[in-house]
Amino acid sequence: MGKVIVYVATSLDGYIAGKNDDLSWLAAYNIAGEDHGYAEFMENVGTAVLGARTYDQSRKHPERMLHAVKNYVLSQAPMAIPSGLNVAFYDGDIAELVEHIKDENDKDIFVVGGGRVISSFLNAHLVDELLQFVAPVLIREGILLYSGLADKINLRLVDALPYKTGIVRLRYVPNN
Repeated sequence: MGKVIVYVATSLDGYIAGKNDDLSWLAAYNIAGEDHGYAEFMENVGTAVLGARTYDQSRKHPERMLHAVKNYVLSQAPMAIPSGLNVAFYDGDIAELVEHIKDENDKDIFVVGGGRVISSFLNAHLVDELLQFVAPVLIREGILLYSGLADKINLRLVDALPYKTGIVRLRYVPNN
């Protein structure tokens, strides 16, 4: 049975995007031959779950689209779907969605984001593993990753992996 995994990059001060959804601060860490384990991670992913805002931003940047997996977009209204993309829109209980996805396949579920979606999954105790990639930059403003948490969530550090880019992957599991 697949796991529910958050895989997300943040600035050292906890932002997933800068002002006006700016992701340019991440460009400095995109170097040839270093994908920070993304390709290996995606080998085990069968489904992605993302919020409407993240999906909308991804449509503006086709290189961010996840063509190899089924995408569930948490949205009250359907949006345009780029050619070749497997997308379903969902407006219901996320625990029921996770059960539905687990019935569809036994691969991992990638919780893409944004911050409210990730917080919702954590609030519902649905996350099995959290892979947070911390970039050595302070961007001071933008979209905070964990602004939607309802309560304190205790995590256990499994490992930390530094990359030559300066990014550090922190792998946590929740202590539910």
